[in-house]
Amino acid sequence: MRKLSVVVLACTVLVGCVSQSKYAQLETQLEQCRGKKGGGGGGGGAGGGEARRTALLDQLKPLVDRGVLEVEDYDGRTVLGMRSEVLFGSGSAELSPDGRSTLREVAKALAGQENTRWQIEGHTDNDPMQGAVTNWELGANRALAVLHVMVESGMPPGRLSAATFGEYAPVAKNDKAEGKAKNRRIEIVLLRDFRAAKVLE
Repeated sequence: MRKLSVVVLACTVLVGCVSQSKYAQLETQLEQCRGKKGGGGGGGGAGGGEARRTALLDQLKPLVDRGVLEVEDYDGRTVLGMRSEVLFGSGSAELSPDGRSTLREVAKALAGQENTRWQIEGHTDNDPMQGAVTNWELGANRALAVLHVMVESGMPPGRLSAATFGEYAPVAKNDKAEGKAKNRRIEIVLLRDFRAAKVLE
């Protein structure tokens, strides 16, 4: 029987340690191995993944219906989006009681998504902060606040990470209040994990 061995990448593509061609090769190998592993039955293939996604959407539907959560797909990645107003006060990284309650529901749903990793991303508008704190720090502090509540609510910590984009990844123009409100958000993004690519011996 062929065995699967694990090749651990020593550094990430983000810092330029892996060439684009090598990155593409690892992506192909990973997808091939996932297909072979799932081919033996037991719901590990594409059908199982689709069923798992459907189950996740069913769990999150009450939050979507209440207007506190948006679920979208970008380039095959699932993105859960929440306006900052749902979670935080203006200019604050302290979660509101309703925000904590919402995140507990999200954590419960994601904890059941085995073998997945999620990144919590903090985004802001371009209004300057007072004092030495910038929108980078605000986005980071908000992402970490969300992360801690999700871990406290049962999400395995090894499946979460946090990042800040500050004001530099807007989804709308910052010239009007409506656009600023859209840009102040938390996104929880399903990651493709290339830290360990499984290849056939």
